[in-house]
Amino acid sequence: MKSQPRRRPSAIRRPGLAVLLVALCAFFVAAPSAAFAHDELIGSTPDDGEIVETGPSAIDLRFSANPLEGEGATEVLVIDPSGAEVQQGDPILDRNGVIQELSGTDERGTYRVVWRIVSSDGHPISGELTFSVGETSVPADIPTTTDAEAEDATDAGGFDLTPIWIVVGIVVVGLGGAVVAILMARARGRNGGV
Repeated sequence: MKSQPRRRPSAIRRPGLAVLLVALCAFFVAAPSAAFAHDELIGSTPDDGEIVETGPSAIDLRFSANPLEGEGATEVLVIDPSGAEVQQGDPILDRNGVIQELSGTDERGTYRVVWRIVSSDGHPISGELTFSVGETSVPADIPTTTDAEAEDATDAGGFDLTPIWIVVGIVVVGLGGAVVAILMARARGRNGGV
């Protein structure tokens, strides 16, 4: 009776190791893009472009993740149709939201909301929306800031986590490569170096 040739264990393990290596590489290519994605505004009350009958006592901005806390990290400016600021007090962080109390929103027309937060990844992000009370109008201009003030506002928003993520990625890729190399060396040792 003719016996079947036995497959060498190393021939069986190599495809498994190759699949593991490809999976590790795919994970580390995909993970940084998700980690470096900035948060985004996902909704507001009143909603962007909404016309409400009575002026709201607050505006509620909701983000895709929790904004970072810190001195000057969160700013909300609300301008009424005549160009006056109507925000009252400091913005309040509420999980993934920012609530800004308002005062004097009974003037009819379009209100402009300019916001700035520090994203959960450490980067400042900003945006603008409008809502109207009773009827729409041409929004008032936003008060301008000097370049130095704008730079100070950007610098005050926290620290950049990008270098930390890069170092973590390098360490994890290195450890993954070391594990694969050790597994391959053990497989070769068991098979007599084949």
